[in-house]
Amino acid sequence: MADTKMEEHLPADLIDLGCKLLLACQISPKSEIERLLKLGAPTWYQDEELGWSCLHYASERKEPELLELLLQNGAIWNSVDKWNRTAGEICLSLNDQQGWQIIRNEGIRSEMLHYALAGPSSPQSDSSTNIKLKAEDKTSAGDNLTFLKSKLTWNVGSDGKERVLDADGNGVMMGWEEPLMVEHVKLMTHEHPNAQPGAEGMTIMNVGFGLGIVDRLFQETQSSSHPKPLNHTIIEAHPQVLEYIKEKGIDKLPGVKILAGRWQDFLLNPEKLGEVLENTPSGMGYDAIFVDTFAEGYEDLKAFFEVLPDILEPENGIFSFWNGLGATNPTIYAVSSSLAELHLEDVGLNTTWHDVLIPESLREEVWKGVKRRYWELSGYKLPIAKMSLM
Repeated sequence: MADTKMEEHLPADLIDLGCKLLLACQISPKSEIERLLKLGAPTWYQDEELGWSCLHYASERKEPELLELLLQNGAIWNSVDKWNRTAGEICLSLNDQQGWQIIRNEGIRSEMLHYALAGPSSPQSDSSTNIKLKAEDKTSAGDNLTFLKSKLTWNVGSDGKERVLDADGNGVMMGWEEPLMVEHVKLMTHEHPNAQPGAEGMTIMNVGFGLGIVDRLFQETQSSSHPKPLNHTIIEAHPQVLEYIKEKGIDKLPGVKILAGRWQDFLLNPEKLGEVLENTPSGMGYDAIFVDTFAEGYEDLKAFFEVLPDILEPENGIFSFWNGLGATNPTIYAVSSSLAELHLEDVGLNTTWHDVLIPESLREEVWKGVKRRYWELSGYKLPIAKMSLM
């Protein structure tokens, strides 16, 4: 949104053009908007009162050609107003699916272009058009190394469910997630050949223990007629969580192996990677891999994607991750989920999405005593990815 301090450093004619463009996007014909754009009107300019950009105002008109014009001239697809709404949410509120798809598709295009231009070894740019999927701060919620040094608290929230909070009062993992974890585990195990009666049992890797919900479900999902996991590897780095694992006796369960450290320490180190794969039959990779880390951004998740071909069993292996990417905004959530799908495709995995309703996540009591909400949506896009067999 327009910052009065920023405006002090902007030429008066540029501010004037920005204000005229905002007004034109509300009431003027397309020809007038084109004229202002040719004069150099800034499409990034946002008003001070609402924080609305030209794309927000244009979204109210339900004119797809106008949205395309503004995006082609540099309008920022994920600019948010004072209520954290992008122009995509304006389209959704008006039931304008076509307009929303135009903005979503521009988000996917710009993000993929960003990664293509950055290259595999280039640092992420600070372009305002890139999705901010990781907080740009050094608090325990924005930086994984800071989080690993922070003190955690286990308690029961107002909703009656257990939760883990970091030193700043941010939710690390909360009990409302369990129904989602149930769906993850079911989709990852129920049809797998090694989970069927008479089979030897699955090899499972979970990265990020949290409350241990998903690990408990992996252990319990097998009935008396189905085999327990043959091997269940848990990678966890936080010292307090490692102590919690010992207190609960999880490290003593048959087949469970705890790797104390960050996943990068094991999976990006060729010598350690060999040791990790020793836990799988013939070193061919795990049957099921699940990732749910805290204070890691999309760059970290993408780096995990890139190691998957080395650690996932190629024929029947299944990969899934906690999909909280941009989960306080439906347009950013849709774009980031599509981005993940495309990057998984780049490393040879096909992704199927399963839509799960989670209205309980919106109840106020869930978030009492929690500093930052990490979820605002009523639906969850659950990813199941498998190696693409040519």
